Amino acid sequence: MDWKHATSLFIFVFLIINIALGFIYHEKVQRANIVEDAKSERIDFDKEGIKLPELPSAKHVMMNIMSAKSAGFTENSADFDKKSDELKTVVTSEVKPKIKLSKIEESAIISGLKEYIITEIDKGKEYTLSGIDRKKHILYFDQVYGKYPILNNDKAQLAFRYNENNEVTSYKQTYLKDIQEGLGKNNEKKKVIPAKEAIEVLYYQTALERGDTVTSVRLGYYSIVREVRGQVLKPTWQIAVLKADGTSNTYYVDAVNPEQPIL
Repeated sequence: MDWKHATSLFIFVFLIINIALGFIYHEKVQRANIVEDAKSERIDFDKEGIKLPELPSAKHVMMNIMSAKSAGFTENSADFDKKSDELKTVVTSEVKPKIKLSKIEESAIISGLKEYIITEIDKGKEYTLSGIDRKKHILYFDQVYGKYPILNNDKAQLAFRYNENNEVTSYKQTYLKDIQEGLGKNNEKKKVIPAKEAIEVLYYQTALERGDTVTSVRLGYYSIVREVRGQVLKPTWQIAVLKADGTSNTYYVDAVNPEQPIL
């Protein structure tokens, strides 16, 4: 074997590989349109063709994992003698008289239902409007713990039904009780990542693409264990996205450990 030629060939191939890798890296950086800020690299979403709403601040917010369990409801005198784990965890009721809403929009829903929720629904003050399902005619309210909602959890929710005349006719309620910090040495409070950083997680994992629109971003608690007897709630950014093709998706990014899988 001609070792001189073999060595030259090896060096040549090595240089070609390095040039190719350098080109690939350069192209990747160019496509991402990464801009430098004061502390780290950030994506310029305007250049990427991705629209963002006004983002909530999480400056100085510290959160950790919480635990909770479903509350039971007493519907009549016979329930008073039952143990808590024997009670129904869902209560349903008709709204009488029906409540007419001027329109199915956030401000009209809140103003139209505020008094009823406060005066007629147990712990009604602990719920906040979270979504509208226009196809099924349902208005969703999430239970709130502290300042933050318990996200998309059918065990911690008020769901009002309305008819074609925008009249609220009934509701279903669930509630989580005994909410407290989870046990364990590794459950100390941690700093919440900024909302934009959570959106960047979606981008880098290709959940966001050119032409997409982020329609809403909320910080709250998302259940990773959802059982009647117990739930585990972790700090989470909820990010709603309208895709370029017209479909909608909602993603959940861990707010203190963003390296965790997107839900």
